[in-house]
Amino acid sequence: MFQLKQGALAIVIGAKTPAGRRNIGKSVELFCLCQPGDEFINPVNGHVTLLPKEAPRALWLVTGDVASADGQHGFAWVRAEHLMPLSPDRQPGQVAARQSQLSSPLRQHNGMVLASIFSGV
Repeated sequence: MFQLKQGALAIVIGAKTPAGRRNIGKSVELFCLCQPGDEFINPVNGHVTLLPKEAPRALWLVTGDVASADGQHGFAWVRAEHLMPLSPDRQPGQVAARQSQLSSPLRQHNGMVLASIFSGV
């Protein structure tokens, strides 16, 4: 299993807030794992950004076609458990294609393709 690491790609698979739920299913780049109280330059808007010291946990700052809780486009804070890392050889389109293959009524067995019993064959 691939782990979350800075610069890697991941898919947002969960969220606790309505704003965060808009990002589910989006592919993102992991910019940095921020601890409460960390301050850094936001890679999207260039502003100094702070994860408040009162934050209950570390959060990943991710970039991509996502939105922050206050509606800013291009970055978001995401809990680690709400991210699924992508392997280096699979991109989001390939993951979707593979999921489509797995849900197809056709299955391969011993080199033969077997149709669903309801296919009329």
